[in-house]
Amino acid sequence: MKRLMLFISFCFTLFIIYFDLTTGTLPTPHPPASSGETAVPASQPQSAATADYKEIVMKPGDTLLSIVETEKDGSNQEIETIISDFQSLNEGLKPENMQIGKTYKIPVYK
Repeated sequence: MKRLMLFISFCFTLFIIYFDLTTGTLPTPHPPASSGETAVPASQPQSAATADYKEIVMKPGDTLLSIVETEKDGSNQEIETIISDFQSLNEGLKPENMQIGKTYKIPVYK
């Protein structure tokens, strides 16, 4: 019985190592856009440079998506659009690096 548990643990450990090496658990930086591509997909109706925004002070429990949900006026935006607009308004800051008590520009969609 001990050998079976040891074998299962060994196989699970190998699977974890394989998963980390192939998929990874750490975020990887995106490759820079080639000269022929634009950074903002053409499907987005509004660019971040012209997007409306509100300055919001982060409170405990707030996330980018929860704030956008409370501020939206019946419009639905893709998560990727919200994140890219947030990053362009806040000098490339990723939403997961937001801190409680700091003020951030949150995109507002009409």
